[in-house]
Amino acid sequence: MARSGQTRLRTTATVAGTVLVVVLEMALLTGVWHLGDDLDHQREAAASLAGTLAPLTPASAPEAVGRIRTAVQALDVAGVEVSPGTSGGTVVARADALLADPSDAPALDAVRTAGTALRTELADATSQRAWLAFTIHAGLLVLVSIGWFAWFRRLVDRHRAVERRLTAQRVVDLRERRLLALVQNSADLIVVIEGDGLVSFVSPSVRSVLGRPATELVGSHVVGMLGDDAPTLVGMLSAARSGEHAVRFRLAHADGRELVAEGTLTNLLEEAAVGAWVLTLRDVTEQHALAEQLAHQAFHDSLTGLANRALFADRLDHAIDRDDGGIAVMFLDLDDFKDVNDTHGHSVGDRLLVAVSERLRRALRPGDTAARLGGDEFAVLMERTDPAAAEPAARRVLEALRGSGIEVDDVTCTVSASIGIAHAAPSGATGEGVLRDADVAMYWAKEEGKGTIRVFETERHAATLDRMAIQTDLATAIERDELDVHFQAIVDLRTRAVTGFEALVRWQHPQRGRLAPVDFIPAAERSGLVVPLGSWVLREACRAARVLQRSSPGVTMSVNVSAQQLLRPGFVDEVSHALDDTGLPPEVLVLEITETVLLDDLDAATAALQALRDLGTRVAIDDFGTGYSSLSYLARLPVDILKVDKAFIDGVTTEQHAASLTLAILEMGRSLRLTTVAEGVETAEQAAWLEEHECDRGQGYLWSQAVPLAQARTLLEGGAALSLSSP
Repeated sequence: MARSGQTRLRTTATVAGTVLVVVLEMALLTGVWHLGDDLDHQREAAASLAGTLAPLTPASAPEAVGRIRTAVQALDVAGVEVSPGTSGGTVVARADALLADPSDAPALDAVRTAGTALRTELADATSQRAWLAFTIHAGLLVLVSIGWFAWFRRLVDRHRAVERRLTAQRVVDLRERRLLALVQNSADLIVVIEGDGLVSFVSPSVRSVLGRPATELVGSHVVGMLGDDAPTLVGMLSAARSGEHAVRFRLAHADGRELVAEGTLTNLLEEAAVGAWVLTLRDVTEQHALAEQLAHQAFHDSLTGLANRALFADRLDHAIDRDDGGIAVMFLDLDDFKDVNDTHGHSVGDRLLVAVSERLRRALRPGDTAARLGGDEFAVLMERTDPAAAEPAARRVLEALRGSGIEVDDVTCTVSASIGIAHAAPSGATGEGVLRDADVAMYWAKEEGKGTIRVFETERHAATLDRMAIQTDLATAIERDELDVHFQAIVDLRTRAVTGFEALVRWQHPQRGRLAPVDFIPAAERSGLVVPLGSWVLREACRAARVLQRSSPGVTMSVNVSAQQLLRPGFVDEVSHALDDTGLPPEVLVLEITETVLLDDLDAATAALQALRDLGTRVAIDDFGTGYSSLSYLARLPVDILKVDKAFIDGVTTEQHAASLTLAILEMGRSLRLTTVAEGVETAEQAAWLEEHECDRGQGYLWSQAVPLAQARTLLEGGAALSLSSP
């Protein structure tokens, strides 16, 4: 009742104060509005005087004496200050002088001037009065606005405080009702356990979770609900640890099923409103089964059921950490498995892999781990195995796989595999490293014959790594300007004059020193780097040939071309551009192709060689005699030169067989009207034999090693026939 009276009093005071403030504000605004009324009358009087004087002249002034006197009197009536010394007094004094003599022109001008000054003064006064009125009006508005803002802010704050109290009360009520509804309708099982372990409350969801009514559990001990996991819960209740604890229990359903439930056990013994333990559980049986299934899939091959790469790597790492005996890893790859997929389809291939995995399991000891790493690759981890026992175990695996053929969809498949074995070092070994070594050994087995076993050897692997290091360094050797081209002279065997040079690439390795082509060209061919390397040598050789043309216009330049270059689209255009860019005549360039390269794809090679011949270049078959030398295919090829391999030249003076073969090659060249060049000539006896048997040209250390361009120019500019080996 007192609060209601206070509210009415505040309301009355607010209304009365509002009315009073409004009245005072209106009165003040009215006064401010009329603040400049007197100045308006004075300006009108001054304007009337100016209007009376404006049309007058000394001749017409006497007739307007009455109007002038009336206009001057109007100034006094309007309240203009006319005392001496003021602008109004000056106007009156000048008007009196004019009235005394209306025809006096200076007096008329003086009145006009005084009137103008009065009007200016009144205009300034009006402006000042307007600014004063504006300032008072603006100040009043600001003051009233601030006052009303403060007052209404206080009212609003009080109203909001009341709303917050009411809202908080509603939230509490709503929360309590919602909590009760959630407990009653929750799918989770909520159990209240008293300090002595008796169940005092069970949520209605117990029927859907356990298939039992709540009345069956209320009043009973909690151990009757949990069964085998009861000791775990009893231990937690006895410890009486505060806070919330994650739990997982196995519960018995009314129909006999075993459920997996997880949730929380919360200690609310100190809460006055509860004073008990609260156990919240939810059924996760399906999620638990799915998690176990996913865990199995994550570490097992879905096709064969063997361990996958992740599980194998994990077990290998743990075996190395335990180090309780020798550890060996077998890496298996099925031979020609791709043919099964290509011929019979992937479904047959998959069933074959399943059959292989079964045979693999049966061939291993119980403690060994077999895994499918992917595709047709398998691995076996053998613990407590000495090196001597690993190879017999691998042979047993091979014999098991090679047993009777495997029948898949009426298709009989014969299985063999290549196996690599690696042993873990006593210290410092890693699972990844051992598996990699076994993989490397398996590839050695592939290279040396299918269905074989190879054991990893550190020395052999080091050599492989060395080749890979050379391959890696070669990728940037051109950019680092580590490569250069040397030139070996080609000599006319009759005149001993230099007729051409062969461009041979050299590599000045920053760590390994000078490397010959045999040290890095095979790596370039394996990696595909032979293409950019060959392109670079071609351009450098063309530039060098252009320089040599100045000393001997007819000298030729021979450049070796790899199979990858020759059969690559655009190679003919590349040769054409190199000739155009250097201005080298096409007939000067000789492109040397190894005989074995031609046999890989004779039709494609023939087309490429013909295109090169059409450019005007000449083509030579290098190392002739080391492949399947045949007059029939040689007659089909658009070539100009045969280069006899050094292996035949070495024995022409000492071995009848070598001499006969060389003579046959020379006869073949002559029959096809090809120029013949003997490679690797090192003795005068060899040169004499070749000259005797009408070989056209020779090349070798007898005359010159491969030398830089400057020394090659010296050989040409000397002009004399070569007879001794040049350094």
